[in-house]
Amino acid sequence: MKKYVFYFLISVAWLLSLVGGEENVTPDPGASTEKTTLPGQPADLETSQPDIHQNDITPELQATIDKGLVFLAQHQSKSGAWGSHYNVAVTSLAGLAFLAGGNLPGEGKYGDTVRNALNYIMRCATKAGYICEPGIASSRMHGHGFATWFLAEIYGMSHHSAVVDAEEIKKVLRNAIKVIEESQSSEGGWYYEPNRSGDEGSVTVCIVQALRAARNAGISVDKKVIDRGVDYLKRSANPDGSFKYSVSGGGGGSFALTAGGVSSLCLYGMYDLAETKKGLEFMMKFKPGSSQNWQGGYPFYSNFYATLATFLAGDEYWPQWFPPLRQYLIKNQAPNGSWTSSEPDQPDYGTAFACLILQIPYRYLPLFQK
Repeated sequence: MKKYVFYFLISVAWLLSLVGGEENVTPDPGASTEKTTLPGQPADLETSQPDIHQNDITPELQATIDKGLVFLAQHQSKSGAWGSHYNVAVTSLAGLAFLAGGNLPGEGKYGDTVRNALNYIMRCATKAGYICEPGIASSRMHGHGFATWFLAEIYGMSHHSAVVDAEEIKKVLRNAIKVIEESQSSEGGWYYEPNRSGDEGSVTVCIVQALRAARNAGISVDKKVIDRGVDYLKRSANPDGSFKYSVSGGGGGSFALTAGGVSSLCLYGMYDLAETKKGLEFMMKFKPGSSQNWQGGYPFYSNFYATLATFLAGDEYWPQWFPPLRQYLIKNQAPNGSWTSSEPDQPDYGTAFACLILQIPYRYLPLFQK
């Protein structure tokens, strides 16, 4: 209970700082009027209506998450990083997995683990604002997006804590946002590197969601940049409900791109948009338990975004998605607590995403709150 009270108090302080205008927060173009849980506030502190996701949190689920977090904590390098190829991306995802379990830098069972991850990401931030590990040739804008999301969640949840250097995190966040704003393509999307030369759906999803997290935390974001990014995702929708690889380059739709696009639109409150509804229907062809769900490329990425999309979209889709996926992940966890697939940076990458998926119903992360 002491931990819950702590998270509640820092959440109230965070909201008061926003009301006080510490940052010029961009108005939400698609904000829902539905009641939200305060960042870091457990569901049992809500007073208006029952938590419809309480039944999703079972002892077996918690034991599975605990094993996954133990594995990640044991496999963090001395530098604070995870992964062997795309360290910024994987470290940010692993750090988010610990935040989603109620840990903060220096606070909670894994407080030191989160603090070490934070220090690594801060060291990877260049003076120009780009967050990247040296020596990686491509796909670093994914990492920049995940790192921006990670820093935004930490800043929003703990920037009144004496444990972290909030002003330094804010400085890095502002510079990271500047890189994003300056690298948006003419179509409104983002590409693998921070330049305006092209656009790609999965990168754009990472960036649009990072912008939402930054704005939630009170960091100023140019509204035009967000509007153009969201419009890019809407224009990515195909007639069959899938989302294409690139607006400028075309390419067929996929489960992964559709899940990312739909979850992004839901994060901006666009539940009733035609592209959102058709995208959800397309996604349901890949329901957990079906032969299509865990086939093809990037199943952890696909199922994370699909789970977030169905969580935000509500009762019609969530009961069809989360319970069977929860059971699949519980059944397929390795004895050492990890998950793996053919995706890069295994098993750290798969374990971080699996823990994030399973912790969505807890709603500790502000981005996981309706």
